[in-house]
Amino acid sequence: MQVTTVLSDLVKYNTGYLAKHLNNIDKSRLFIRPDGYHNPIIWILGHIVVSRGSLLEVLGVEPGMEKFDRYFASGTYPLNDPSEYPHFDQLMSQLSKLGNSLVQQIGQGGDSLLQRQVWGDYENIGKYITNAYIHETYHVGQINYLLSLTAGMQSMKAKLSIGSGTRKKKASTGKTGVFSLSGLRSILTVK
Repeated sequence: MQVTTVLSDLVKYNTGYLAKHLNNIDKSRLFIRPDGYHNPIIWILGHIVVSRGSLLEVLGVEPGMEKFDRYFASGTYPLNDPSEYPHFDQLMSQLSKLGNSLVQQIGQGGDSLLQRQVWGDYENIGKYITNAYIHETYHVGQINYLLSLTAGMQSMKAKLSIGSGTRKKKASTGKTGVFSLSGLRSILTVK
């Protein structure tokens, strides 16, 4: 199997993974910054799109990323108003389009493409593509983490709103995995 086939398959995998996990979520989760500091899912997704565009430029293809660069390039900051971002569907479409273009360029170039010299930190395109894939997959992992975290946050909100009626809270028995603060204090108190 050619190395370019493996690299193409990895690009396809990331594209499919993101589509599967992002297309059917509540879109409000795309903008959550759990601690008010880290990047939201929408910014990370846009950054992956911009990074794919940069890789295509290295391969000699003009991806037309100007409308995305100003929002998602390295060094930009997430915006607080969701309406200021390009639409999610536009980002997903661009992700897929760039992924298909990358697969085509890598496949057409064959393994000789990987040995071609390139400007920047890497001595050849193969190393550039490998680093770009590692970079992208790091961000896919961030999205996966944020999807889990934001699902938990929504679940917590639902539980809090459901339990906010007039019912009294039952005392913890320890059997449900819930513990009391006084019980924790007794364990942690140094005598």
